[in-house]
Amino acid sequence: MTFLFDYCNSLAGRVKFGKWQLVLLPVLFSIVGIYVGISTLEKDSIPFKSFAVENMLIPLSFFIAGFLFPVSLWRRYIIRFSSGQRILWNKDGISFAFLLLLLAMFLQVFAIWGDKAWDKIPVNNEKFNLKGFYTEAQLVNVDNNGVTQLRRQLSVFSRPFQVGEFVKIFLMIFTAKLITDMRIRKQMKLCKEFFGFPFLAFLSVGFFTFLMPNYSMMLIYMIMIFFMLFVQEMDWKPRFVLVAALVIPAIMMVSIAGLDKDSYVAKKHGVDRIWNFFNEEGVGNEQQREALQALAEGGVTGKGLDKGTIKLRLFGARNDFAYSILGEELGMWLLLPITLAMAGFLFACFWVAAGIRPIDRDAILAQNIAWGIAIIFTLNIFFHIGVNLHLLPNTGQPLSFISAGGANLAVNFFLIGMLVQISSLSGGEIK
Repeated sequence: MTFLFDYCNSLAGRVKFGKWQLVLLPVLFSIVGIYVGISTLEKDSIPFKSFAVENMLIPLSFFIAGFLFPVSLWRRYIIRFSSGQRILWNKDGISFAFLLLLLAMFLQVFAIWGDKAWDKIPVNNEKFNLKGFYTEAQLVNVDNNGVTQLRRQLSVFSRPFQVGEFVKIFLMIFTAKLITDMRIRKQMKLCKEFFGFPFLAFLSVGFFTFLMPNYSMMLIYMIMIFFMLFVQEMDWKPRFVLVAALVIPAIMMVSIAGLDKDSYVAKKHGVDRIWNFFNEEGVGNEQQREALQALAEGGVTGKGLDKGTIKLRLFGARNDFAYSILGEELGMWLLLPITLAMAGFLFACFWVAAGIRPIDRDAILAQNIAWGIAIIFTLNIFFHIGVNLHLLPNTGQPLSFISAGGANLAVNFFLIGMLVQISSLSGGEIK
């Protein structure tokens, strides 16, 4: 009964003090996303009931879960059961955050070796038959009227979802727990914990992400952990080391660009997109050329709603290239305000994180989770727009809230639910 009373009292405070205006822009973006999803489907075969579930009911459910879940669990258990130095076990019990990490690895293992439902996807078009819908298919392996599926998805109740979207949340919460312990124990300095614990957090899921393969998601994991460390209070020396570590992915990119065309590494899925981006037109580049063409044809005023044509032939239009599809139909005069609204939304996310006063262990954890949420949204939007403008290699990252349906939309609303709940701590109203 005490637990239930504490839960309801805490929940009531978060409903009262939570900054609900954070939900406004995501809802507006999602309305735009619903249009993008419908407009890229064949008009005579739009599954409206299924579409409503994926784009409205499921995101709403995840938002509610995100708002309610941390109140009873991460404040009470992630810290209370994980207050010691050890990652897995300490005097207070097993680490709930570590269990989330184990769940993340289980999802990855099952996606790679367990679920056979997504081994093949049928095709029947002139070349690869993409028909406007999205799959994570490896198009280089086409045989028996099907394409070999990359090991990134699981099927639950006949609905596919990318495990990386959920792994991202679990890894972020686990990293927030580690950094909270490090901050309280004053380990934000050049010591073995400063280098070892975050490295273990990344390595635990990075290995399986490499096997999928999903290199863009690996980069997101790495940058997320880097940023969550960088915003902590620390001396200039560890900050310098963190910034210097950014040279590593730059060196990797340059090395890939310098590979021989016939090199085995250069032909691997994911690596080939990076190589072609710097060397020639090829895998991934043809999609980006189409995306740029869509923006060019849209011009300033756009072609008008549902008058775009490139979306009908562009692979991944409703997910990977939603920004360009909007540019073709709406034009720059409407696409620019949408982009500015996204920037404003990201500013609000960082503002919430920065506004939390780290008065106790719970507040420190909440702030670290808020930093993680803000950087996740930032990376998704940055990578998506960068790819659509052909400023970055093709990563396949959806545009937060706008790319149609799927696990990304559900996860985004889960994160917004967490952020609204965490925002009640701004100013220290609730302790």
